[in-house]
Amino acid sequence: MEIITRRGPRRMELAEFHELRARYSSTLVDLGTGDGAWPRRFARDYANVLAIGVDSDRNALREAAKLAERKPARGGASNALYVAAQVEALPAELHSASDWITIYFPWAALLKAILSGDEQLADILNSIGAPRSRLSIVLNGEAAPDGFQIPTPESVNKALKSTLATAGYRITRTEWLDAAQAPATTWAGRLVKGSRRSMIALDAQR
Repeated sequence: MEIITRRGPRRMELAEFHELRARYSSTLVDLGTGDGAWPRRFARDYANVLAIGVDSDRNALREAAKLAERKPARGGASNALYVAAQVEALPAELHSASDWITIYFPWAALLKAILSGDEQLADILNSIGAPRSRLSIVLNGEAAPDGFQIPTPESVNKALKSTLATAGYRITRTEWLDAAQAPATTWAGRLVKGSRRSMIALDAQR
């Protein structure tokens, strides 16, 4: 699979990835990671976890890798890894790799797949989720793509219940979040800072 470092892209073969994963007790995969801040911050807080950010924007991932490869005293996290890939075409190396899948403030095709309960989402989760993996989704509760209604916890639950069940996940929570509960992503900071914008959280367990 293609990983992005501060020097640019390089290939990580399956054996190397397995060796890397073996150094940690669990693996987080953040889909549509954007600027990669969330997996880096999580990696800094949990040194026993390999935190992987996946996105197709290689320029953003290279900037994220530069920050992650800094010394720990300057905010770096050696246990953060960035993978360049379309969410719809994830590399085979990630198969069954994730103990925790996060999708925070998705947009474009991924957001539409969530709001519509697209079966492709089940394929994505089934591909990368470990047997007892956890899934966490957080959505902007005040906006939706063209052609979609503004989401609510009820509509998200209804859209995803069957789709997630197909991938072996049982929904354990779907509710509104307030600003204090926002995940540590850059977009969450922009969305809720100084406002009362609502967010929707869904958690599921395999």
